[in-house]
Amino acid sequence: PSGCLLFELSNELKKNTNELLWLACVSLTDQFVHERLTDERYQAAVMELEQHINSSGTKITSVTLKDGTKVRAPDCSRISYEEEPRLMLLREWTLFDSMLCSSYIATKLKTWSDNGIKKLKLLLARMGFALIECQQKFPYMNNEVKRKMKQEFDRFLPEYGLNDFYYRSFLRLHGYSSRVSAADVVYGITALLESFLGSGGSSASKQFGEAYDALSLNNLDKLRLGMQQAIKVQRAILRQGSAAITKTGCIRSGRKFRWVKIEDSIDAKYLGYPQALTKFCYFLMDALREKGARMKPMLCACASQQPGKILVVGVCGKPRLGAVRGNAFGNAFRKAA
Repeated sequence: PSGCLLFELSNELKKNTNELLWLACVSLTDQFVHERLTDERYQAAVMELEQHINSSGTKITSVTLKDGTKVRAPDCSRISYEEEPRLMLLREWTLFDSMLCSSYIATKLKTWSDNGIKKLKLLLARMGFALIECQQKFPYMNNEVKRKMKQEFDRFLPEYGLNDFYYRSFLRLHGYSSRVSAADVVYGITALLESFLGSGGSSASKQFGEAYDALSLNNLDKLRLGMQQAIKVQRAILRQGSAAITKTGCIRSGRKFRWVKIEDSIDAKYLGYPQALTKFCYFLMDALREKGARMKPMLCACASQQPGKILVVGVCGKPRLGAVRGNAFGNAFRKAA
């Protein structure tokens, strides 16, 4: 990723800082959560960044108390790494809702159906998590449940085909209360970038400024607004994805690819952006794979936020190690234009 490359350059020039290191972590995570690179490449890059985090250590600063006494105190902002569950924005809503809507679990358990919701509730019960506890905001959940989560997930999820549920990720710790993961930042920033409604460039430019400001930990309120927008987008993906999967004839299939069009004008305001529509395509491909359908490239069309225009996205599948062909839709779109 370009962010990692820029950090390496700054490191060579001895101008690396914790801020640049954090941006490199966010850049790498963006490539991973949006499925633009293979797991193998991600793991290799994570190991490199973890080495930089370990070597950066905890900075000690001098703090002057009210009586004039100077004491040494660790820097209140630092970067850490740990294993993170594949649950979208878990810290921003409830465990139940995050499991219900996250693409990784939703496509496996088919949580858009009554049977899928029953499976999800049964899974939580088997893990010993009370439903009422799981429907509380995550920060207010019982700490004992939080501590047991990884152990119980690792124990039961493989039975549902949910392997590799945890992945190495990065955290930014600020003070004693603020704890933000790189994945949360990616979701929030992406939602801010893709939330302009006007047809003029000024609106898009304004959202770029908002997203840029939200990268700073001094603007957590802006970042959280983006996270809430990302939750709305994910709910729209689940709604439209379930409708497309369950409604006969909604997804058309040709000899070499499938295509679908989003007709719902309400959800189009959430999905009528390139990255949101790409996520929707991946959701459909994963859901179809779970149904046993043969994998084909997917085309998706949705009303654009610019009046009178249609946004079309084509995806060929997730990156694979050693793949020699990229997304062939680019050339096809150029020829069609």
